[in-house]
Amino acid sequence: MKKLYLLTLLCMLTLFPAVAQKERHDAGKGEDEVKKVLFIGDSMTGWLSERLNAYGKLNGFDVSTIVWDGSTIGKWANSPKLQKNILLQEPDAIFISLGMNELFEQHPETRLSTSVDKIMNGAGDIPVIWVGPPSWPGHNKGEVLNDWLEEKLGDKHFFRSFDLNLPRQSAKNPHPSRAGMVKWMDSVVEWIVEENIIPLRIVEKPDASQMSRGKVFIYKRMNETL
Repeated sequence: MKKLYLLTLLCMLTLFPAVAQKERHDAGKGEDEVKKVLFIGDSMTGWLSERLNAYGKLNGFDVSTIVWDGSTIGKWANSPKLQKNILLQEPDAIFISLGMNELFEQHPETRLSTSVDKIMNGAGDIPVIWVGPPSWPGHNKGEVLNDWLEEKLGDKHFFRSFDLNLPRQSAKNPHPSRAGMVKWMDSVVEWIVEENIIPLRIVEKPDASQMSRGKVFIYKRMNETL
């Protein structure tokens, strides 16, 4: 009888870690799990959002996108439709790709602080992931802006892209190639998962060739208003 009790106890102790792990996994599938993402920003945004939506198709979330070609932090901050679009899309998380068109700004603390505050305040309680601008091949500027954004937004909101080595569309083009965009967005997703930034459930990784548009994809030209 004593041997049977010890055997039962041993089995329970062996199974406990697996049970606990399952409970933790199930807890991560709660009501706060991200099901809809709003991705907004400049010309970098389109392919980034399409790669993120490729993850979404495999993992149960959708990405709505608003690309405003040539836009800046200031233009988004001063648009009366920023908050309107956020309310319309009702996202669980907001991704922002802005700063490329202000990459060489040497005094962001005085020229961009109010605009960044407006954008973040417009998001309200919705978690924000700000995907910082990459470097510009052939130029050694951009570190000042990225350092400032990183400090202002904090390491749970800002992804530093500036140090990534991304394939570009040409030798002097700041825009990454399609493969570069895939590498860039994959790096963002890995950071989100590893650092537990937001409850974005990622179980499967799409093939490197996969990109897809979500149900909402809005494109505005440089000379158009939001």
